[in-house]
Amino acid sequence: MKRPSVFAEERQRAILALLRDTGKVTVEKLAEMYRVSAATIRADLARLEAAGQLLRTHGGAIRADGTLFEPSYDERRVMRRAEKQAIARAAAELVQPGETILLDAGTTTMQLAMLLRQKPSLTIVTNSLTNALCLMESSTIEVVVIGGHLQRRRLAAMGPLAVRFLDGFRVDRAFLGFNGVDADGGLTVVDFGAAEVKRRMMAIAGQVIVVADSEKLGRAAFAQAAPITAADLIITDDDAPPRIIEAIKDCGVSIQQV
Repeated sequence: MKRPSVFAEERQRAILALLRDTGKVTVEKLAEMYRVSAATIRADLARLEAAGQLLRTHGGAIRADGTLFEPSYDERRVMRRAEKQAIARAAAELVQPGETILLDAGTTTMQLAMLLRQKPSLTIVTNSLTNALCLMESSTIEVVVIGGHLQRRRLAAMGPLAVRFLDGFRVDRAFLGFNGVDADGGLTVVDFGAAEVKRRMMAIAGQVIVVADSEKLGRAAFAQAAPITAADLIITDDDAPPRIIEAIKDCGVSIQQV
């Protein structure tokens, strides 16, 4: 690959600066911003990826540093708690007595688990230790815990064993969380193991409901579990930028803001 021109180097430095601020860029926006062709931007991104400075995604790129980072469960538990509680209340209203529900691991689904303890006659499948312990307090809920490799930072079962464990199940609704929810980037998480488990969870569900606070919207993490169209409904808070909401709706996905 030949050495880029001075103008290309300046543009690539600017792209990296933008990535540091936003975590994500798109080819379309960069081409418009720098008044160059999409092919030129793709060449810029290819060079920067080869240098280990970013990771290309469909239609753009994400920051290379930090894409594998996820705060601990305890750290996430106190982040945006009010928004997560509001999302959980809206999600709980969808659950009917007698249903079989799948609860993904996460701090928003933990808020949902606390509310579902008040619902009668449910069977709840979960890979989360904290969700399972919370639900065990209810005498009217049957709890099925997914087996697998225990990830300490998530307090949840992940990996190939968890995927195989799910093969024998079918649930009415699945409530899942993601690190990134984006019209172009899809439903993304920070590692491939979690992506595989979430992909299988969606496959066994009659309805897939994504619960994600607005900080997750418009972002893409390292590993895609599914395109955005795999979600039947996304429940988020009312802080999400309208352009991101509209982009998701344009994909045919229902979105509820609370």
